[in-house]
Amino acid sequence: FRSVRCIVTGEAWVASSPNLDRQQNSVWFSLRTGGRFYNAALTAAWKDHGEEAFAFEVLEEVSDENALLIPVLLKERALHWRKELCAEAVIG
Repeated sequence: FRSVRCIVTGEAWVASSPNLDRQQNSVWFSLRTGGRFYNAALTAAWKDHGEEAFAFEVLEEVSDENALLIPVLLKERALHWRKELCAEAVIG
C-alpha cells in the first residue's frame, strides 16, 4: 500500500499497487499532466500546492501463501489505511 500525502494540508490518499517501486513515477507523471484518472481532491491539491508539497509513502506490503486471498486482504487493508489516515482513495 502507498499513500500520497499533501504536506501543506495533511490530506492523504491511499491505494494498493502491484509494483510499489514504479508507482510514484506513474502517479507523479499523471498528476503533472492533469491527473484526470485520479481523485478530484488530490488533483486539485496538486494544482494548488505543487509537486514539492507532496510525499509518497509506502505503508505496507501485503502477501499471503494463498494467492486467492490477496484480493480480500487488499480490500481489508485499504479500508484499514483509509480509516487510519482519514484518507480517500487515490483513484476516484
